[in-house]
This record gives sequence, C-alpha cells and structure tokens, in this order.
Amino acid sequence: MPKVLIVDDEPRLRKALGLQLEAAGYDIETAEDGAVALGLLQSSSHDCVISDLRMPNLSGEELLAEVQRVNPSLPVILLTAHGTVQVAVRAMQEGAVDFIEKPYNQEDMLKAVRRAIDRKRLVLENLFLREELSLGPGQIGLVGESAPMKTLFTLIERVARSEATTLILGESGVGKELVARAIHNLSGRAQNAFVPINCIAIPEELLESTLFGHVKGAFTGAVQNRVGSFELADRGTIFLDEIGDMNLGLQGKILRVLQEQTIEPVGGRGSKRVDVRVVAATNRNLAEEVRAGRFREDLYFRLNVVPIEVPPLRNHPTDIPVLVAHFLKQLGKDAESFRVPTSVQERLMKYEWPGNVRELRNVVERAVVLDSPELLGQIGGSLAPPPEIVQPRPPEEAWVEDESITYKEAKQRVLDAFEKRFFGKTLERHRGNVTRTAEALGMHRKNLQEKLDRLGLNPKDFSEAGEID
Repeated sequence: MPKVLIVDDEPRLRKALGLQLEAAGYDIETAEDGAVALGLLQSSSHDCVISDLRMPNLSGEELLAEVQRVNPSLPVILLTAHGTVQVAVRAMQEGAVDFIEKPYNQEDMLKAVRRAIDRKRLVLENLFLREELSLGPGQIGLVGESAPMKTLFTLIERVARSEATTLILGESGVGKELVARAIHNLSGRAQNAFVPINCIAIPEELLESTLFGHVKGAFTGAVQNRVGSFELADRGTIFLDEIGDMNLGLQGKILRVLQEQTIEPVGGRGSKRVDVRVVAATNRNLAEEVRAGRFREDLYFRLNVVPIEVPPLRNHPTDIPVLVAHFLKQLGKDAESFRVPTSVQERLMKYEWPGNVRELRNVVERAVVLDSPELLGQIGGSLAPPPEIVQPRPPEEAWVEDESITYKEAKQRVLDAFEKRFFGKTLERHRGNVTRTAEALGMHRKNLQEKLDRLGLNPKDFSEAGEID
C-alpha cells in the first residue's frame, strides 16, 4: 500500500485530505509543519509528499529543497492558496512534480498522487535495474530443445501462474537467474520490476540496508534515506541469489517479510507493507545446511514451497549446438560467417562442462574475439592449443634457458607462478569471496588481500556476479 505524507498547518485540511486518500487505498501520515515532516521522512519511507507551500517553522519550498537534497526520488506535490504562475514555475524548477491550488478538486488530487507515485517507481527502476535482458512480458529467455529443458520450461510456466515462493536449485553456471527472470516474465507481475540481488556478492554489513533500505543517520555514511530492494520490487519480483550464504540474523528478517509482507528500513521506527514475490536460489544443499545449524529450518520450509531443479549442461548435451548458435547470434555472428566444424561440435557435446552454460558462453566469446571457430574445441585439455592463448609454457621451462637470470630470480618467479595458480584456484572454489578464502587458508583477510594485490589477482574475476565480498 503506497504511503503518502500530508504536510499542512490546517488541521481540517489534513483530516479531509487524509480521509479521501485512505478511501482511495493509500496509507496516510500527517505533519503540521515542515520540521515535523522532516522527522517523519527520516524515520520511515514514503511514496509521495503533499505539502502546503506556506507554513510556520519550515515552509513548503524549504521542505522541498531538503527532500531534493536527501531523497531526490521522493515526489513532492505543493499546495497553496496563493498560487501564481511565477510561484508554480519556480516550484517545478526546484523539483516539485505537481502544483495544486486551494481549494483543490478531489479527482485532480487523486490523479496527481497516482502520477507522482508512478513517476517515483519509474525513477527508482531506472536507477537500479541494470544489465537487464531485453525480454518483454511473456518471453522466457531460455534456450534448449532437449527433454530435460522442455520439462523445465513446463514447470516454469506452471509456477509463473501462481504466487508461490520458489526455490531454484542447481550448480553454478546453469542459469538460475535466467529461470527466475522467466518466472517473472510469464507471471502477472511482468509489467513491474524484477530486482536481482546476489547475497554473496554484497558485504554482510551492507546486505540488510541493500534489501530493506535505511534512513538518514542510521549508521556512519548514511547521509540520506535509501530505498531498499524489497521496496523497489513492490508489486514485482525479487530474486535472492545464493541465499544459502546469508547469515542467520538476516534469514530471520527475510522470514518476517515472507510471513507478514512488511519491511523495516535500517534505523527506521516504522514498517511498510510491500507486495513482493520472492524467488530464491542456491547451489548449496539447504537440507544439509539446516541440519548443520547454518540455515533456519522455518525459512527453508517457507522458501521450498515450489522447488525447481535446473539440470547441469552435461545432462542435456544435445542442446549445446543450439546454445552455441544462440551465443553467436548474441555476439553478432551468424552460422554462415562463423561456421563451426562438425568435429568441434562433437567435442563440445562430449565435454563435461563443470562450469555449465556460463563456461560454454565464455568459450564461445573467446572464439569470437579471436575470430577462430576452431578455438571452440579447446576445452578441458582435449586439444593442445597455441601456448600464447590458453596454456602458457611452464615458467621454469622458459626461465631455465635465460642465461641472464640468476638462480634467486628464477626461484622467485617459479614461486610467484605457483602462488598465483594456488591462490587463483582457491579463490575460484570460493567464488571470489575473499573472507571465506582467507578462512579456508587460515590467513588473515588483510594479509590475503595484500598477497592477491602483489600477484595481480582480482577477486572479481573469480566471482559469479562480477563483484567481490
């Protein structure tokens, strides 16, 4: 339910306008002047402000300026009994979304509020939604013709028609986010936002604020109110990827959202209702995580209403030629200009693909960048590729022939090469998460980061989301 703040020093107007908006389905809060309104804006989230222009303590224009400073996406409608063209123009230039003269027409007011809230939603979605697939409502965005994929498509279509919380399971790289997007695009929520959150890619101390938002001053660095992902996804879908890595405290707050459909911004004093469908995903065995005490049993049962298992690529190899053609098209190549030899296609279909569809796309992209279809066959050591492309010559073999290098220098280079491979593999196992990599190696996180910097290893290159912890 959208929340509107009415600010006016006339009690009768506040009451009358509040009743009219409540009857239209809005949650109402009121303030007698701009100073009181600022306090309310800092303690809870709102979708629209309707403010008188002339008030004691803090005028409507001053309130507008403060809102523009701390939360520019919050729409402000100004009311005045002293309307002039000059005042209206100045107010609109300073950021007001509408300007209404007293006495107002009720229907005009309701239209203005609806426009303002729709505008806020569009602004927030444009700020937040990035790298979206060019899919419209009703499109599925997944590729495959095999029996396992047809079964998956049928299940997605059935799940999309419901409002059930959905848990997507599968190995890394199988396309769990694509499945979540397909569920959203085929659902009745398709015209609203799809908000993906990678729970492992956001630092633990910032994840709560990212999900639920925060109010100004809630913690060091909170210089303005921030709208959280659940609020951005209102009337749409939120996708919580890698939820199995979320800490127990935050799991409890996710459970509350699922049970009560309310959120509470960090540092806020009030809660706000949201209408959000939750789709979650993990490559962990959540049943085992529950038994180990690392995942809440009650949250597991709330999430696992409709589980969807995404098959690994090795279980539907006949889809590989279709996927290759799809990726080539995405990368601007057609089958005629970039002909893949039959022997290469056969090799692709026999490979196990531990990185699944993500690994296949990377292989295709590499071949396109180097303009060589034959490079598609250089997977899993099945060919001996040119050393400068995939398998550099072992450093000890190259340096031993360099007469100018000393024993100490050669030893250090060999050690550096070993450490780069060793730390790189460990980062890969932990998907670029520096904290968990340090714990696995028994190192202090700072020392590990210094080591990675010296070796030129960027954790981002090993993260599924392209982000580090």
